[in-house]
Parts: sequence; structure tokens; C-alpha cells
Amino acid sequence: MTAPAANSEEAFERFKADNNIELLDLPYKFNQAADNDVRQKKPWREDPNYFDKVKVSTLALLKMVTHARSGGDLEIMGMLQGRTETRVNAQTEAYEYMTRYADLYNKSGNMEKLIGWYHSHPGYGCWLSGIDVETQHLNQQFTEPFLAIVVRFF
Repeated sequence: MTAPAANSEEAFERFKADNNIELLDLPYKFNQAADNDVRQKKPWREDPNYFDKVKVSTLALLKMVTHARSGGDLEIMGMLQGRTETRVNAQTEAYEYMTRYADLYNKSGNMEKLIGWYHSHPGYGCWLSGIDVETQHLNQQFTEPFLAIVVRFF
């Protein structure tokens, strides 16, 4: 076990190193043509390791962690929309909610697509459980590519 960080800057540096985080100098700009191209070609079907990095904005990360901590000892779940909620072990109501939300979001003129989901593992490991793998598999049948993020905290 490593010693506690002496200050917040040291803690942040350790967090970046432990989680292989690379900060970007410039803000990400969405490229519709490139997104359409990769979605049409579906290179992940031939190479399951095609995606090896994900870019998450600081604001999105803060929202996910804040949401995850608000669940206390309960797992929570939220949606990722290219640029964000229900409870995990998602049942039919959760899927119906997410589908309705995504449809209404796009009908209102927003261009971001539903690209994944996140959920918390309060007080235990950062991995996909058997239920999580089943949920991810189901999601990928309807939307691909689809990202799964586990938020762990103690």
C-alpha cells in the first residue's frame, strides 16, 4: 500500500499515473465526418482492441464521481452522451427510460449520440461484474461502439 499523498497536487499526479491519464492541451472538438466514417466502417468488429483510449472531459468526470458518491453504498448508473441517470442492475424501466431520453434528446436538435454508460462500485474493485458484462453486451447489440466506465470510490 502506498503512503498518502502530502498535498492535492501530489495526489492528482499519483491518480494520473495510477490510471494512465493523459491531459490534453486543447479542448476536444467533435468531428461529424470522422465520426460518421468510423461508425460506417466499424473497425472494432475486426479488432476488439481498436479503441484503446477514451477522452473524458474534466466536467464529465466530476459529474460522474459526484453522481456515484451520491448513491452512497448503492451502485448508481448514468449515460454517456458524447460530451449524463437510474440505478444499476438495470431493469426494463431503466432501458425504457434511456431509450426515451436518447430519442427526445436527439429530436430536440442535439447532435451527441448515446455512446456508453457508467456506474459505480462503492467500496470494491474497478472491474465489470458478470451482470455488467451482460448489460454491456446487451447495450452493444443496439448501439456500437458502446463504452462502459466503472467509477470506484471508498
